[in-house]
Amino acid sequence: MTVVRNLPTQLILAHAPWLLGGGLIVCIVACAAAGLALLVAGETAGLPTVLLGAGVPLGIFALAIQRDQVIFDARAGTVTIQRRTLLRYRNAVHPLAHVRHAEVEAFSDTARPTLTFHDRPTYPLVEAYVSGNGPKQTADAINDWLRAYRRSI
Repeated sequence: MTVVRNLPTQLILAHAPWLLGGGLIVCIVACAAAGLALLVAGETAGLPTVLLGAGVPLGIFALAIQRDQVIFDARAGTVTIQRRTLLRYRNAVHPLAHVRHAEVEAFSDTARPTLTFHDRPTYPLVEAYVSGNGPKQTADAINDWLRAYRRSI
C-alpha cells in the first residue's frame, strides 16, 4: 500500500494494481481492434476474436482488479477500509479505539499488512500477498500514526 496522506488528523493508504489493470486494458483494446478489423474485412473469425479476446480480459478486469483504500481519521475516531472493483463496493468502518496495531501476515516469501483489533479477528488490509518490503512499511506507517494519535488524545 502507498501512503497517500499522512497528517496528524488523517492517514490514508491506497493500493491499486495499476500494472495488471493497464495490461488487461491493452489486451482488451488490442483484441477488440484486431477482431473489428477482421469483421470489417469480412472475416467471420473477427466475432469470436472480439467476444473472447476482449471479453475474457474484460471479465477478469471487472472481477479481479480491486482498489483498496484505508482511512484512519482522528477527528471521526474511525478507520475505514474500502474495497472497490468495477462491479462492487465494500466498506468496513471500525472505531480507532478498537484497533490495537498493524501487523504483517506472512505466507511463504510474501506478506500483506493486517490490522489487529481488541475485540475482532485480524483484518487484512489487502487481499493479495506481495513480495518485498511494502507490507512492513505499511504496517510501520500505521503503527507510527497510531502512536502519535494515542499520545494526542
